[in-house]
Parts: sequence; structure tokens; C-alpha cells
Amino acid sequence: MTSTTSDQGSIGYDPTSPVVKQDPEAYWSVLRQREPVHHHVLPEVGETTTANPLAAEVVREYWSVLRHADVVDVLTNPKVYSSIDGPGPDRMLSLVEGGVLLWADNPVHLRQRRLAAKAFTPRAVKLVEPRIQAVVDAVIDEHAAGGSMEIMSALGLPVTIRTIVGIMGVPAEKAEDFRRWGNAVVATMGGDVDAVQAGMVGIMELFGYVQFLIDAVRGGDVDPLLDNGVLAALVRAEYEGTHLTDEEIRWICLQLITAGYETTSTATANGVHLLCTYPEQRALFEAADTDGIKAAVEEIVRYASPLEGLFRTANEDVEIAGCPIPKRSKIRAVYASANRDPDAFADADQFKIDRDPAELRTHLGFGQGPHACIGAALARAELRIAFETLFRRLPGLELDPDKPPVRNEILIINGFSELHIRWDPSRVLPAN
Repeated sequence: MTSTTSDQGSIGYDPTSPVVKQDPEAYWSVLRQREPVHHHVLPEVGETTTANPLAAEVVREYWSVLRHADVVDVLTNPKVYSSIDGPGPDRMLSLVEGGVLLWADNPVHLRQRRLAAKAFTPRAVKLVEPRIQAVVDAVIDEHAAGGSMEIMSALGLPVTIRTIVGIMGVPAEKAEDFRRWGNAVVATMGGDVDAVQAGMVGIMELFGYVQFLIDAVRGGDVDPLLDNGVLAALVRAEYEGTHLTDEEIRWICLQLITAGYETTSTATANGVHLLCTYPEQRALFEAADTDGIKAAVEEIVRYASPLEGLFRTANEDVEIAGCPIPKRSKIRAVYASANRDPDAFADADQFKIDRDPAELRTHLGFGQGPHACIGAALARAELRIAFETLFRRLPGLELDPDKPPVRNEILIINGFSELHIRWDPSRVLPAN
């Protein structure tokens, strides 16, 4: 039932393989039954890990946990499964003493999360919904007459980055810089040596700009946009008599930018692909009320989870699904596999937007436990507005048959890097 050998299992599963990344569920559906904890050994110590200046230690192997119940246990048991070594496959250096958010355990994590979470309350998200709607409508207006667009670059990424830039209080003209920095940082998680080096350049540029803003806030010389944004709130925030350091704020800003940047954009493309591929579900969606659209968002994130999974580190020798895992091992909680587990979801391999809401609440697309996605409410709002507006304003939109979808090959991402759609320009409807 488990794999503890150095090969990649009887079906040739390598989590990093471009072939596997084309349809990982084809492998997970077999492995959940045969090898619910899969042991992956890197073929050699290459430049990928050692070239990363944030890596504290070369990691030659990791264990992928594939079943829903086991992934939940990993995510909700932080005393056994630590986050301090980082959410990627490398064992990372401590960013600051005690770590920062995704790279931290309690009590450090709790303090930082309570300060940062104030930016993503339902009330705060409600205030930015008009901005999200305006960006989506502007993108559609820009491309309407052309009759086509590539979803990731034209819609998904602009919506997510412009939204987070606005929430932080950064001028809109800096959105392109933040997109470039965010893209470079996310790409480092794929393990490519060139991507790691580009990501480090992106981090340094981002940190330089964020420090400039921090200094401006501390000096009291800021415009209303920055003064009312999340970054200024982090500078001024107090928790039990303590304040965040500049270094903590820089790393928190990086995580706020990148945590939902690629994943929400990927979820946008995944959802459009699904609704264009399943006509009966699209018909239900186009007839749905607000609650129905919200349920569709949840089913999209369950069925095609944009975040394939993140890593924890075992604080002790553990056994998961009968597989012994040594202390200090890197363990990959595979959200996307867990969300297709038939033991957790009825007809798990079917895309159904009218799925039982109680069942949908158990999906792991936004994680679970103390490190559950801090920006989940914001991501849900972005996806709801994007899907509703696209399918309302572009009647008959379809996948472009002349430009096949391209799957993303970054380890932690599950979805498309390119998805082209087209429509009849004469049928485009105006914004509300």
C-alpha cells in the first residue's frame, strides 16, 4: 500500500516530471489505492537546491501524502508537522528569528497571522469588490473587439496583482513591477536553477521598494492611498505590546503578494476550462444565482485545485497510511489529490457545481488548519466576479481550438499556464 523504495513506484510517478504534470490525477487515482504515501528520491544532487541561497540544506527525498484524511492530519497537526523549514521541497533558512507566516510555527506564526489577517476580513474584502469588478470589466472591454484572449496573462494575473497592490496601498502604476516580482518568486518553487536566481533578484527588488514605503510610513510623509493600505497597517500594528520589525514586514508583504498570485490566476483558467468543457455544468452556472455561483467556485477549486500541495517537516518519526517516515523528513501534503479522493467526496471524479454544500466545505483547495489560506475570502471574491462577468458579458465564449491549452510545470501549481478563449465580438454585452 505504500512506497518506501528509491524508485518512483510501479506506475512511474515522478512529481516533477513534465509528463506527469500534464495529467497528475491519472497517477494519483492509482496511487491513492496502491501507494497513498509516495516516496520520491531525487535522481542526483544537482544545482537546483544548492544554487538557492535561501536553502539551508540539500533535500534528496520527500514523501507525498495523497489521501484526504491523511492530508487533513498533516495540515491540522502542527506540533508533529512543522512549517518552519518552508512550504517548498528545500529545507529553507530561517527568514527571521522564528520564521514568517508560511515559514513559521506558533507562537510566532499566530502573532504575525493575527496582524496580517486584518487585511482579509470579509468586511475588508467587500470594500475591494468594486475594484475587482472594475478590473475585470476593463480587461473585457480592452479585448472585446478582438474576439479572443489568453486568460492567464490577460485576465487572471492582472486581476489578482492589481487587487493585492490596491489593498497594500501601492500606486496602480507599480502593478507591473509587482507582477514581475511575484512571478519570479513563485517560479523558484519549481526547482529550476535559472528560476531560483531570477527569483532572488525579484525578492531583492521587491524588498528595496517595500522598505522605501516602510520608511515613508514611519516618517509620516505618505499619501492617503498608502496611509490607508495594508502595508501602513502592518507598520503600525501592535499585538500584545509588540510591533512587526521591518524585516518581518518585508517578508509578510512578499507572502501576501505571492500566496494568492499564481494560484488564484490558475484557478481562473481552470474554472473557465471546466465550464467550457462541461456544457451541462455551464448551463447550470449561467442560470445560477449568487449562491449557486459561489458553490461553483468551491467545486472548481475542489475539482481542479490550483495549488497542487505544500510541504511540512516531520518533528518526529511518524507513520502515515502504514508508511514509516523518519524525523526531519519533508512531507508534501497534496491538496489536489486529496480533493479527488472518493473516500471524501461522492463521485469525486465528476465536476458538479450543484454538489452538496456540506461536502464542499471539506475541500482542501485553500488548505486547512493554522496555515489555511489567509486570503481565501479575497480569492473567492476574485473568482466569483471573474466567472460571472466573463460568461455574462461574452455569450458563447469557447476554448480556442487553434491554440491548445498549456499545462503549468511548476511543482506546486496544478493547472494551466496558457488558456486561450474566443467569442463573437458582435455579441459582447456592456458592463452593468
